[in-house]
Amino acid sequence: MNIPFFHVVFNKISDLTEDSVLNLPYNIGDIRKNVNILIIDDNEFNAESHLTANGYQIEHKKDIDTIKDVEPYEIIMCDISGVGKNLGYEKEGAFIIREIHANYPLKRIIAYTSYTYNAEYNQFFSLADCVASKDLGIDDWISILDTQVKNAINPVKQWEKIRKYLLDNNVSTLSIAKIEDKYVQAIKKKDMKALTKFVSGERLNIKSIITEFSTSLCAKIILGAIGV
Repeated sequence: MNIPFFHVVFNKISDLTEDSVLNLPYNIGDIRKNVNILIIDDNEFNAESHLTANGYQIEHKKDIDTIKDVEPYEIIMCDISGVGKNLGYEKEGAFIIREIHANYPLKRIIAYTSYTYNAEYNQFFSLADCVASKDLGIDDWISILDTQVKNAINPVKQWEKIRKYLLDNNVSTLSIAKIEDKYVQAIKKKDMKALTKFVSGERLNIKSIITEFSTSLCAKIILGAIGV
């Protein structure tokens, strides 16, 4: 007796290559005005006024009282020295970066400093999307931020973060392929219901990252909830 062979074809993230599918804005000014950026720095950030003048939406905090303080922002720029004290972090901003990455894995993190740190800090820097010198010129900061604001609203780039998070949390490649299939369908159909329903019975960390995405600025733009 021949046993039938079923070949399941999943939607792939590579299917999301057309701007018409992604529904992303073309104008960098429109992107800048929609992406919220938080600077965590106990000192002045010299480029801040110039960045604001160029249309970036920036709020500056000298420190945070709880990790939930970063929740309203898509991008967090964090100094390494002099912050994290309110949370009792011995390694200051490096621990803030670790906690953001652990609690909000889809946030874009830019770590910066004016100092040189020893190799033990590399584990924290590796969690950031970009590591920069605080003393960069305005042109360099604009280049860095434009890359990150574009990535923050791009579902392909966000999927890269989701996939890495799932792999790091020992989710099987088959399960990831099934989630990717539903994710791509959600973007194409501009409807998150099937995706969130699919992961509703999964482990808490799987549900949490999909919930984070489905309520993100990226998802809101795709769904047309925010006009750009």
